[in-house]
Amino acid sequence: MTGFKIPLDFSQGNFYQTNDITFDADYDEDSAEKFHKASIGDFIKLLIGSPIGSFVPDHRFGFTLENCHFNNPNSKDEIEGKKIGGRSDNINNYARDLEKSIKLFEPRLRNVEVKTEYNKLKSKISISITGIIIETKKDYNQNIEFYIWNNNENI
Repeated sequence: MTGFKIPLDFSQGNFYQTNDITFDADYDEDSAEKFHKASIGDFIKLLIGSPIGSFVPDHRFGFTLENCHFNNPNSKDEIEGKKIGGRSDNINNYARDLEKSIKLFEPRLRNVEVKTEYNKLKSKISISITGIIIETKKDYNQNIEFYIWNNNENI
């Protein structure tokens, strides 16, 4: 009769495997780039759609603008003293907050830059994210748009 002995030892044999992702035999650089872009893009969408504090294991996860869902911008297109639109090199806007979150929670990107634009008439925010994928050393670009406040059917 075969079986396990206590304490269990997973370091020997094929039972223990690393978490490396393997590709099919027809794997090539284009496949790797598509895989990484799709995976990173999906993760960033999750990050943007999560209010700060909604992920119990790490209260820093999320995008601060999602916490202001029912606040209306003032005449300067600001909420709680931060500009809705702008570049992440400006310390006083939501693009900077998102850039910090991406750098903290998405280690597959480097040289991350975020730009947000706010269309007050349509209540729509457009987010542009750029960077470099560490694994493939290729440029990364992602554009996300969604409606906020009054026209929030696409959130």
